Amino acid sequence: MTKGHNFLLSSQAEPGNALIILPPFADEMNKSRHIISQFMRQATQQGVSCYLMDHFGTGDSEGDLDQADISLWRADLNLLLAQLAGAGHQQVSFLAIRFGALQLFDLLNNGPLPLALNKVLLWQPYFEVKKFWQQFVRVKIAEQMALGEKLSQQQLEQQLTEGNIIEIAGYPIAPVFYHSVLQGLYDLPAVLTNNKTPLHWLEISQLPAPGVAVQKQLNQLQQQCPVKFQLVNTAPFWNTSELVQADELLQLSLAQAERSHV
Repeated sequence: MTKGHNFLLSSQAEPGNALIILPPFADEMNKSRHIISQFMRQATQQGVSCYLMDHFGTGDSEGDLDQADISLWRADLNLLLAQLAGAGHQQVSFLAIRFGALQLFDLLNNGPLPLALNKVLLWQPYFEVKKFWQQFVRVKIAEQMALGEKLSQQQLEQQLTEGNIIEIAGYPIAPVFYHSVLQGLYDLPAVLTNNKTPLHWLEISQLPAPGVAVQKQLNQLQQQCPVKFQLVNTAPFWNTSELVQADELLQLSLAQAERSHV
């Protein structure tokens, strides 16, 4: 069930194929919003209707993050999908960014969608929730180190296990949110392994070839579903100190969005 009103940014073309953007988490979203907005404007000019929802407890939506969990966000997405189906859309594509990839897999693993799945585009995705969590808590550990205090991931997790809310980069992380995220369903969904739904993965890197971890993940994916993988020489906009542009990333993504339009 949903809890309150969520802010929805939309740029609508003619009904047909909708594209829902699943954003990165916390401060990564703040640094990515300008890139996402550019993509939405340009995709709409190509006839693609785009939708970006700030989840409950984030952005301009109602509620606080310590009142949210992954199942609530999933319910809100399903409500959005039902509304898009009612508005005349027949298919849906997804652009999932960073944490958004985990959220997409959880959504697809929890029942059929009210719209046919067309295409999936991933920007710098997480495929393992433990890696997402590990990198997120590093922010808190680094903050404490700057203050001359030692703090470990284990200590933070112990606080959550004891029922305490912890604050990371200004975001209140409650035990219910922590446990719901760690217990989500993130295996590669069956709808992506049926060889009918193309998976496009854009990985941002300054290297001429994928790193060892990325190549390993790519090999695993290719054994399960068709994957189109491309390295993009763009700055990591989700964690730079200043806002940067990502022209090549947008160009490649818009080409895929245009091909998915019906």
